[in-house]
Amino acid sequence: MFLTAISMLSKELSLQSARPLGRNPPRFSVPVGPARFMVGLMEDTFRLVGRKSHIRRDTIEKYTEDIAVDSSLIQKELGFVPQYDLRAGWEETIREMQE
Repeated sequence: MFLTAISMLSKELSLQSARPLGRNPPRFSVPVGPARFMVGLMEDTFRLVGRKSHIRRDTIEKYTEDIAVDSSLIQKELGFVPQYDLRAGWEETIREMQE
């Protein structure tokens, strides 16, 4: 059940971040374990030939780290009310970055 909810959230985040860019969300995803393995293999191979890999283990770790943020405390303490939902926030961010 929990993994299903995480999977649904991941798909929703992909969809909401792709829309403002005028792109389709990814059709598939690669499980983290095999991605870590392949990036590690690539990084080690590049190192053997004296080159630097463009993607490294720490890159995969950064993109897959587990972060949970609860905004209820700041909302309560400061009376903060978000002005944007996820979709509107992404659209505004992309629009500003494109200008």
